[in-house]
Amino acid sequence: MKAKRPIRVSENADPHELNNPVPKLVLGVIAALVVWGVYYIFSSSPNSAAALGDQRPLSVLAPSVSADDRAIDGKQLYTAACQACHQASGQGLPGVFPPLAGSEWVTGDPAVLAQIVLHGVTGPITVSGATYNGAMPAFGKQFDDAQIAAVLSFIRSEWGNASPEVDEASVQAARAASEGRTQPWEGQEALSALTQKPAS
Repeated sequence: MKAKRPIRVSENADPHELNNPVPKLVLGVIAALVVWGVYYIFSSSPNSAAALGDQRPLSVLAPSVSADDRAIDGKQLYTAACQACHQASGQGLPGVFPPLAGSEWVTGDPAVLAQIVLHGVTGPITVSGATYNGAMPAFGKQFDDAQIAAVLSFIRSEWGNASPEVDEASVQAARAASEGRTQPWEGQEALSALTQKPAS
């Protein structure tokens, strides 16, 4: 009888995960951090008295605001409320929004200019020789007298305009002169009439 040849096994045994525990050093560090965290929580006193702070006086932490610091920035107000239409250059958009640079309405009677900003304008108006027929919103409820005065003073001295500033009292007088008005001014004709008689 012939001897049987041994069967060769060409496949290796299936792999299995070795038992590799977390190093003791790492476990020790984790345990130390947990113990320190628990100790810190119980030893800290978040509700301690404020007197234990850095002892700075209230005048340093909340300094009083001087009159100069309270000055209203007309340019900032213009940027937020007017620039989208009249542009940063004050040139407006041709045929859509009138320019403020060189505008006779801006450099003219400040009382009329205040009425424009207080109540807005709808209908045709000629600015620098071009006619515009749109609508300007009213800002009388959005801004107080001092803020409107700051915006008017800014546009009357910007982009080559060189007209005197407008004070808060002038805007207050303009608001009082048109008290009770709820509609915008009806174009150039209504605005021109303001120079002939008190606003109403």
